[in-house]
Amino acid sequence: MMMAKRSNDLAEAIRRVPLFSKVEPDDVVAMAEHVRELRVERGEILFQKGDQPHGFYILLEGRITLAFPSEQGTERILEVIKPGESFGEALMFLGQPYPIFSQAGVDSRVLDIPEEAITSLLDKDCRLAKRMLAGISIRLHELISNLEACSMRSSAQRVACMLQHAAPSVDTQEYDVQLPAAKHIVASQLNLTPETFSRVLHVLTESGLIEVSGRVIKVLNAEGLRKLQL
Repeated sequence: MMMAKRSNDLAEAIRRVPLFSKVEPDDVVAMAEHVRELRVERGEILFQKGDQPHGFYILLEGRITLAFPSEQGTERILEVIKPGESFGEALMFLGQPYPIFSQAGVDSRVLDIPEEAITSLLDKDCRLAKRMLAGISIRLHELISNLEACSMRSSAQRVACMLQHAAPSVDTQEYDVQLPAAKHIVASQLNLTPETFSRVLHVLTESGLIEVSGRVIKVLNAEGLRKLQL
């Protein structure tokens, strides 16, 4: 009875994830029998660089950061995973060790989906395979764009680009941007030091382009931010 309730609870959690929203309910229940729910405390490492993948993960609650370690003890944040997003599936298919590590930014709940559970489902549902491939492709495109922006733009242009991408539409001049993580994490994603990030925010504020209140940045002049990138 307890095992059945657990599988049903996990199946419900899986069905709420967009990736599995169109999968047949019976197939989700069958997969849930092999899935583990992990509670990861803030600061806890989920996997280390060099670990061998045996599946992939879906974040239910909280925040997970993916980062490159360095010999200097600092880290380069690659991506911040938000609830409903999956991570680790590309390396699962490649069968290669993780080149990054993952860490909980806050107390989090994660689904650990073993490789055998997802591969059997992919054999039955080609639509799921297409959605996973699309998700991996979009993420790769975003990462390449981020690396290009960080290597070829000034610090102010990187911040302006990030704020511009958060605009609800190309014509909106004023809007709020909720930073997805603490400022030092966002700075690392932009390949900036926290001090440089804060300095750029101060300059943009003094220029009348933005207002900053904690992790909320109010864009006052989107056109001005666009001109910074020319």
